[in-house]
Order: sequence, then structure tokens, then C-alpha cells
Amino acid sequence: MAQSRFHGILVNMAFSDRSFPTRFKRFAQKTAGDWILYGIEVSRESLDDSIVQIQANMREDAPFYGHLYDDEMIVVIYKNKVFKVTSHASSWEEILHYGKGLNIPVEQLDFWPNRFQDEPHYFEPESFIR
Repeated sequence: MAQSRFHGILVNMAFSDRSFPTRFKRFAQKTAGDWILYGIEVSRESLDDSIVQIQANMREDAPFYGHLYDDEMIVVIYKNKVFKVTSHASSWEEILHYGKGLNIPVEQLDFWPNRFQDEPHYFEPESFIR
């Protein structure tokens, strides 16, 4: 059954204003070197508007993506293109091809986590915002 909300992962380096992801409701946050990875939440009703906001604020000078998920669907958001696919990797060929075309390293095109149950494996327990 589809969730009433989407969770997503946004990295601060993807945005001209590095604090942009903090405009969303956050459920977790972790640091990886210079990168801050934000676990965000958006309602199903605000999904399309959130996608537009994310694209509008992404950097023009470097290839990045963000992704949102609800256990059944993944929405991969590049600056100039959006893909909606299932959480099964077998449906990812087009988004992988597009990302590789932007010279994003294939190991960064894992779109993980992409289900709510994967979040505890991605974020450390102390990373969750309560």
C-alpha cells in the first residue's frame, strides 16, 4: 500500500544554496566528508511542487541528483530531468544511463535508501531527528 508521504535523500553539495535541503521537514542527517546528506519528508500532495523546487535550486555547474521514495516508487530528480521508476533495480536502466551521461560515477547511482525499511541501515541511529 502506498504511503501518504515520501522520504528522500538530498545532498547539500547539489544546491547553490547549500542550506536548501533544510527547507524540508527532515527526519535524519549525516555527514560524509564535505557532504551533508539530509533525509527529508514530503507529503504525497506536495510531491510535484517539491520536485519543481528541488530542480529549480540545483546547481547548474555540476551533475547531481536527489531522490524521493515511498516503498513502491522512486522519483529521481536531476536538474533537467525527472524519472519515476519502481524500487526494483531492473527498472533503472534509463536513469542509470542518464546519470552516466552526466559523468556521475556509477557507484553513486545506487538510489539508496529507496524504501523506508532501509533507512536504519543508511543513517546511524544518532542521525535520526526526533
